[in-house]
Amino acid sequence: MRDDIIEIICEINPLWDPDDEDMSIAEFLESKQLMELIVTLEDKYDIDIPYDERNEDNFDTVDTIIALLESLE
Repeated sequence: MRDDIIEIICEINPLWDPDDEDMSIAEFLESKQLMELIVTLEDKYDIDIPYDERNEDNFDTVDTIIALLESLE
């Protein structure tokens, strides 16, 4: 799952550095790109990310994204 999420984010914005642990994904991506990430994750994992769950804290790091996805499975 981790590698898939990293690949998706890098496809959305190739300038994102997955090795930079201080970089917030939600702050790095433009809002359109963040929405693209949400839609892609919903499609890939056949889940619905409720609007309440779309706050930036859930998209801060790959680990927080994984935790969100696991909570919705």
